[in-house]
Amino acid sequence: MKRVNLVISQIVAIVLLFGCMDDSVIPTSPVDLYGSRGVFIVNEGNYMWGNASLSYYDFDTKLVTPDIFSLANGIPLGDVAYSMTIRNGRAYIVVNNSGCIYIVDSNTMLIEGQVNGLVSPRHTLFLNENTLLVSDLYARGISLVDIPTRMVTGKISTGKATLPFYQHPTENLIRINNTIFSNCWSYDNKILLIDTDQLKVIDSIEVGVQPLHMVTDGHGKIWVMNDGGYLGNPFGFEKPSLMRIDPFTLQVEVRLNFPSYTDMAGRLATNPAGDTLYFICNHLYRMPVSSNTLPTQPFIQRNGRNFRALGIDALTGNILIADAADYLSEGKVYIYRPSGLQIESFSVGIIPTAFCFN
Repeated sequence: MKRVNLVISQIVAIVLLFGCMDDSVIPTSPVDLYGSRGVFIVNEGNYMWGNASLSYYDFDTKLVTPDIFSLANGIPLGDVAYSMTIRNGRAYIVVNNSGCIYIVDSNTMLIEGQVNGLVSPRHTLFLNENTLLVSDLYARGISLVDIPTRMVTGKISTGKATLPFYQHPTENLIRINNTIFSNCWSYDNKILLIDTDQLKVIDSIEVGVQPLHMVTDGHGKIWVMNDGGYLGNPFGFEKPSLMRIDPFTLQVEVRLNFPSYTDMAGRLATNPAGDTLYFICNHLYRMPVSSNTLPTQPFIQRNGRNFRALGIDALTGNILIADAADYLSEGKVYIYRPSGLQIESFSVGIIPTAFCFN
């Protein structure tokens, strides 16, 4: 019996390492989030360690449920969780290095299905009720997923095999009317424009080296954070920069360079009104979206923390920011009022990288 158990354990470990598990053999123990208002914290975990997790914080009870996905389903989340979206009572959890997306009931967290066969998925966008777009780091394209069948049915090509460095990788997906904008982060400096009718790239905007993250503000402008690359980067190395782009003229209206090549640029977010931009660059800063200059003083000091995920509660305007610590230990989430007053902090999983509000 011990030998049989050992063999089963080895098989499970192999399946977890190379992809999502078959949900037909998963023991279930549903949680109950009906009526709960809270936030999911997507914890990446370490690359190739298979220790990604999903934490949940209830705003009313102030209770934290660690590893809520595993609690409900009896299995680990996988290798490098990256993003999560909720639509029509279902949560779509992107597990990057496992090459899959888990589809779960957002109230019970029970797995309803999964999308497999993805190369290195990053973010999702619903094109319509039946089609999900999935950006990808290495696929040189955006995958088209049929939601009812959970099958990959096609790909929007973004880069030919002759391009170096897997150009053009895709990250965030923002839709404005009939155009989708996607930033090409790794070894790149482009924002791609994709027509929603033709499902192909129709144009691009040149930005700074390695556009890491982008959001829209209340005026419909696109803000892009470029991390600038790194010393020895074959694609280039420059100071990190923040840009504002008009999505209709495709012009860069403002480019704000940070003082140092070593500044650690990070995520962006806007307040509920869309008139204030928050961004991570070593510390947390805020500025009016109408500003043409960078703020001179941090809004929230880093104080030895490693700021990574950033989110704004649309109901209260409260600011959530995650500390990835040393990338090996548990991370921590801090909640601040719009005034900058800290009102809460709690521990989460390893490398908290994204928030998804419930």
